[in-house]
Amino acid sequence: MKTTTIFVTAVIGHSNGLGMLTYAIDYKDELQRLGPASFQRAYFQPVLVTLGMAGEINPSASSEGTSVVNLNEGTFACTRLTGRVFPVVKPRNSMPGPISLGRTSENDIAIPEYSVSKRHCIIARVNGEFRLTDMGSTNGTIVDGVSLVPQKPRRLTGGETISLGRLMLVFYFAEGFIRHLQAL
Repeated sequence: MKTTTIFVTAVIGHSNGLGMLTYAIDYKDELQRLGPASFQRAYFQPVLVTLGMAGEINPSASSEGTSVVNLNEGTFACTRLTGRVFPVVKPRNSMPGPISLGRTSENDIAIPEYSVSKRHCIIARVNGEFRLTDMGSTNGTIVDGVSLVPQKPRRLTGGETISLGRLMLVFYFAEGFIRHLQAL
């Protein structure tokens, strides 16, 4: 009887609940390990990458547990969320529909920041496009310096800077994410 040994290599990606990559530096290491073509096949979903925090929390104002932010020019800070990568995907076994972003664990993407509303915004894929919609959040959603009108979707093309409360993120498709990682 002939025996064949088969080696299986598993790529741990953001669709996997175990061993998930969390920070951009982890993804950069993975990019160097796999090479750009294999990395793009493994990590084909869009991502949000945290740049840092802008503005200051107004200590005298809050709305249903959400801290109100005063966005001041020149106020920018790095925090434990800086460099954090949030894959824009629905978790396994979740209800179909748009991807929800917010402060609580009931969201598809939970962002632990008090200036982010419980259910801050959604990202929906419609006819091959990704659209971002503010859900009436306390501090609003700002894309490339323009405040979104609540409940009115805005198309994302990749590379946009998005502010949720005082958290600043960049939305990337796979190609842009690879360029971002190569520049680190």
